[in-house]
Amino acid sequence: MKYKKYHKSKKWEINKIIVISLVFVILAGVTFGIFRYYQTTFRTFEKGLSLDLAPETIATNNQNSEITTKVVPESKDLLVPYAPQAPLSNWAVHEESCEEAAAYMYRSYLENISYPANRVPDAEADTAFRAMKAWQVSHYGKEPDLTMTALGEFARSYYGYTPTVLKNITAEDIKVAVSDGHPVIVPVMTHSLENTMYGPVSVYHVLLIKGYDATGVITNDAGVGNGPNHHYTWEILWQAIDAQTAKMNQGREMLYLTK
Repeated sequence: MKYKKYHKSKKWEINKIIVISLVFVILAGVTFGIFRYYQTTFRTFEKGLSLDLAPETIATNNQNSEITTKVVPESKDLLVPYAPQAPLSNWAVHEESCEEAAAYMYRSYLENISYPANRVPDAEADTAFRAMKAWQVSHYGKEPDLTMTALGEFARSYYGYTPTVLKNITAEDIKVAVSDGHPVIVPVMTHSLENTMYGPVSVYHVLLIKGYDATGVITNDAGVGNGPNHHYTWEILWQAIDAQTAKMNQGREMLYLTK
């Protein structure tokens, strides 16, 4: 009897030790899990991340922040070769060649072609403009006044460049494009530019902007003799752009080209 009683007592002691050990293991596991959870949480907050904000949203927010905080220089002037609208003073042939002149100046810039005094020779410009005019007559049936979209598509078809047209533009849009190395082309009416070298009739015209400063834009205006590096104030630029809306049904738009 004593042996049996002793045997039962010993077995109970062993079972009790096992149970206590299991409880200890469970408690240790729970404690470790809680510790890892708070450790991860604190590390996450230390990195500046909110647990309620997905990584995709953070990346998007960062991208938007970079775009909206882009800083442009106070002034910029790109080296764009100048070409007159009527090379050799042949207005009879080149009365409507402002689009061709703007496209050819842009082409010279993109292809990094340099000329003496940064001016396209008249003979070269005359040949190039005539070829572009003939192409338009062949493909369009005439040489039309080209909107920014149409001029961009012409540059794509003729030169293989990629056009980008922005609408409802601001001065900041022009500054950003030029500071990124893109001259811009805008639609205007000539008399609204208040340049006394224009003739008696106000006509549709396109203007290549190659730079800017605090007071306005620096242009290669192909339509006038004082066109190279000609400066127009922001006020004059906007009034000239707005003036063409009634004729061409364009708002404040601009075009730039890339290879």
